[in-house]
Amino acid sequence: MKKLFIIILLLIAGILISPKFIGEIVEKEYQIALDKINENPAITIQSATFNRGWFSGNAVIKMTVLFHHEEIEDFNIIVEDNLSFGPIVFTDEGLNFALSHSKSSFDFMDLTADKEIEDFIKHKIHISALLTFSRDIITHIAIDEASKEVDGNTIVSAKAFGKFVLENETKLYGDFNWGGLTATTAEESFAIGPVSFSLDQTLVSGSYYQGNAISTGNFDFVLSSIESKDATNNPVLLVDNALISVMSSVEKDLMNITVSYAIDKLESLGQQLEHVNLDIVFKNLHINVMQDINTFLTSLSDDEAFSQTNMNKISALTTNMLAHDPVIEVKDFSVETLHGKIASAMQVQVDKKQYDPSNVMSIVAAINATAHGKAPMAFFTQLGLEPMIETYIEQGFLIKTKDEISVNLEYSQGQLNVNGNVMSL
Repeated sequence: MKKLFIIILLLIAGILISPKFIGEIVEKEYQIALDKINENPAITIQSATFNRGWFSGNAVIKMTVLFHHEEIEDFNIIVEDNLSFGPIVFTDEGLNFALSHSKSSFDFMDLTADKEIEDFIKHKIHISALLTFSRDIITHIAIDEASKEVDGNTIVSAKAFGKFVLENETKLYGDFNWGGLTATTAEESFAIGPVSFSLDQTLVSGSYYQGNAISTGNFDFVLSSIESKDATNNPVLLVDNALISVMSSVEKDLMNITVSYAIDKLESLGQQLEHVNLDIVFKNLHINVMQDINTFLTSLSDDEAFSQTNMNKISALTTNMLAHDPVIEVKDFSVETLHGKIASAMQVQVDKKQYDPSNVMSIVAAINATAHGKAPMAFFTQLGLEPMIETYIEQGFLIKTKDEISVNLEYSQGQLNVNGNVMSL
């Protein structure tokens, strides 16, 4: 019994004493992270103070966000984190064993906004983070429901919440969900249905902190609906189930990226379209060159964009990228109409032998591209475009077969071929 009592006392003493030492670890982790962020060309850390008590602490970071754009001024932001030190921390998500838990607040020093917007940022947006013993960061984001009424016009934004995890600075995953928005005026009503996005990315080059990350994995964005009606409740716009999906993979330092857009139904101005699809594939993108491009674009300012120095850099980057024979392929660009399906596809490559590094514009003549498309003639007839289409058919730009029109394009060595006919440019 006496041994058990001693063990309990030791455990209690350890729990009471350890926050003091854990606070020192957390402060060092903050400094390491800030040093990495400061290497990001778009962010400058102006100052950072860390006040550490026994069980809790406070970190205040002032940073400048750099846009490198002559029409957009850089702005300063102050981030204040209120910290609780582990090993045991109590959070809104429950009891956790971790190094620390923080709740963040923001002060956009240069933001010109009325008091309501400032209050919304300070009191309606809640961001907290858990720093685990393995140095992973688990971030929770919650945005309260908000409503606004002005002169009989009402806007209501539903709650939003998200969770993101950064593991070992190399894996980032999580999701975010927003309940949508409704707006009502005397002239119209507008509603955005639930919105969600998720990502699962693994770093292969660069750094998430430094803004030059190249990663593989997926990103998905789903918009359930958009609906707009006029004052008499007649439909003006309807978008049903819109999806954006991005998938990337790397093999032998070459990245392939697939980008897909899809809308189940789209109605506007009397037109009814279904299964709107766009699938684009980018192949053979070298990850080191992509990282160099990211770094270059991040630090590029508008007033120096076309300087000789930058043009030389662009030429060198283009040469390096073309060395691996990249391909852009539009595998499917299609939509189903009431009169039939409109479909097209395209592939673009660049002949690196035809590209002259001393002349960036030589890339135009080095392009090799093929494209084809088809559509029902009735679709253009009901739009009143039949006379124009017939003119294009007479000129050889389009081919008409029964009730369908089509086109086949080839571009090579600066020469355009339309349906087997060479066209002067």
